[in-house]
Amino acid sequence: MKIPLTILTLVSLTAVGMARIWTSTDGNTVEAEFVSSTNTHVTIQREADRKRFTLPIEKLSEEDQAWITSNANGENSNGVELPSAVAGLVESRGSLLFEDTFDREDAEDTDDLGEAWTTNSQSRAMGDKQNDLVDGELVMTISPRADHAISTVHTTAEPYGDAVVSLRMKLEEGDQLKLAYNDRDDKSVWAGHINGVTFTTKDLRLVDERESVFKLTLRDNKETPEGKAAMDEAVASASESFPLELDPGEWHDVVTVHEGETLTVYIDGEEVGSHTSPGFGHETKRQFVFAVAKHAVVDDLKLWKLSPAAP
Repeated sequence: MKIPLTILTLVSLTAVGMARIWTSTDGNTVEAEFVSSTNTHVTIQREADRKRFTLPIEKLSEEDQAWITSNANGENSNGVELPSAVAGLVESRGSLLFEDTFDREDAEDTDDLGEAWTTNSQSRAMGDKQNDLVDGELVMTISPRADHAISTVHTTAEPYGDAVVSLRMKLEEGDQLKLAYNDRDDKSVWAGHINGVTFTTKDLRLVDERESVFKLTLRDNKETPEGKAAMDEAVASASESFPLELDPGEWHDVVTVHEGETLTVYIDGEEVGSHTSPGFGHETKRQFVFAVAKHAVVDDLKLWKLSPAAP
């Protein structure tokens, strides 16, 4: 049974870690270990290749549903503790669109992150491996043969607008990590670029890319004096930078919140930057991307889709 990596909702429960046969309501079976569950979804790890999948509990047999009820305990295993304001937002409006702990094996010589993940290593780094799964962490290191930053892309099961993303991040001095929120179906921007959140150990930059650097009507005219002036004005309005003092080589908890036209970023539980611009409210983001110019390490990734706010 091929199960897509899809939706989880709110609170993960700790793994029991026993392999068993799971049966779907249409009779398909798979041998897999229980990893975690919520009120509506379960995550399992397939025995044959150790890949993880998430599926609705209601799509499983009554026996499997009863097993989950009996064996899942109630301990919270979120990798990143959400700030209280964000936790309340997730509790009231959130459903977990995807998660990845990167706790699995990968190929030795090529990028192999599993279903729903793609990279640009084949096209931009002559096939060199730039994404490694090491001790349950995603380590991204650019190849000396690459002609473009690493782009590691998760295409979500459904589009999202308002959303919360949490992850753990580790940067060395001089490293840079960009979190990109894209929509390849939006033909008004270059390559689907909608929003970007870029970290170094010294600063944070929030950019509404849909309304500035990747907007085609601006990019196509930026070589003219008038076009350059229009681009500069758009970038000034659509972006904001904030100073940071992150310890190199240390883990930091990162949370981003898209809510309406405002994008807010928290690091280690503290709000470190917020900016408002129309493109942050783009309602059909369809990808989540890590973009790395040199080197970065991440873990415990989660993306919650937020339902519309009450009027």
